Amino acid sequence: MNSKHLVTQANNLIEARHNNPLTAREQKIVLTMASMIEPNDDDFKDYRISIKEFSEMLGLEGKAKYTDVKDISKELMSKTIEIPQEDGGWLLVHWVSSAKYVKGEGVLELSFSPKLKPYMLQLKNQFTSYKLSNVLSLNSTYSIRLYELMKKWQHIGKWENSIEELKLKFGVSEGSYKRYNHFKTRVVLRAVEEVNEKTDLHIKIKEIKKGRSVERIEFVIRRAPEKEIKLQEPKRKEKKQSEQDILRTRLNTLTDGYQFDMAFFAQLHQGASLIWQNDAEQELEWLIRYVNDEKTVKNPLGFIKSKITSAWEIHETGGQITFADLQPMKERPTGRQEKLPEWFTSKDEPQEAAKPNPELTKEKDQLLKKLAEKKERLVKKDTPTS
Repeated sequence: MNSKHLVTQANNLIEARHNNPLTAREQKIVLTMASMIEPNDDDFKDYRISIKEFSEMLGLEGKAKYTDVKDISKELMSKTIEIPQEDGGWLLVHWVSSAKYVKGEGVLELSFSPKLKPYMLQLKNQFTSYKLSNVLSLNSTYSIRLYELMKKWQHIGKWENSIEELKLKFGVSEGSYKRYNHFKTRVVLRAVEEVNEKTDLHIKIKEIKKGRSVERIEFVIRRAPEKEIKLQEPKRKEKKQSEQDILRTRLNTLTDGYQFDMAFFAQLHQGASLIWQNDAEQELEWLIRYVNDEKTVKNPLGFIKSKITSAWEIHETGGQITFADLQPMKERPTGRQEKLPEWFTSKDEPQEAAKPNPELTKEKDQLLKKLAEKKERLVKKDTPTS
């Protein structure tokens, strides 16, 4: 990215029709590439995005996998845009002409289509610039398109467009939102709300009617610099990751004959944090100590994972559980065994640690899906509104 993180595009590119629209993820990739263009560049380059930046930008969990990068790149290369021409014609062009994954460097190299040069290089007039950080904060493709259009007309303070032309600029699929009210509530108002909440603009809309039907929408635009989103500093992310790794190292000192690797522990800690929140470390420690002493456990890692899975299922139903009182199964002087909860004593862990168990893989995928949905609900609940 360049030092100012600016995205600069010709105005007719801003107002182009998105007949084959980019997703929000794809828009963020394209605009990040655009922010790497320097004012004096006379040709496109191969724009390099590290896989770490790629993951953070797209909100991918953990480090992006090779298949993730490849699939997203393939889909991006299939997208086109229709740019109006001065003679009344149009230009249909792909955004990206090539994508290369440099495995040894952990870098994705992307190239713009050469046909886009007049709209992105050596721009002297009729162009729009804005900070990349504002669009990276947006989650909806419609919000990103609205923001771009509003930035173009910000100096005027207002802009209006017909409903049908607005749908084309937003990239609304043909045949979708035939009723104006649906288009207004599900596209326009949601986009306006997110732009107002997360960017340096504040927008209001006015409906322009012809008879009883709304024919056009006028957008009233005001700058709100106090709300401008800053790019997240990588150091904060690294600090958070290092704290988790410190915890993993600390718990590994308690294990007996097994160790948590980074990927396994990240999933384990995510589940435990959602169930027990601030007490997650203590609960994991109690479970580790139990496994160390319970000699019937053949596969400690599989056993621990299965018990966190069971604990999550109980948590999902509103139950409260703890590993605090667990003791290894042993004979007492009276001859009876200590009674443990049925969900815990079920021996559902893999019997052979060296071989992957298909059932556990399926269970893991189901757990991760539940955790992701839970995390998304928690984030939405805790996100402050302006």
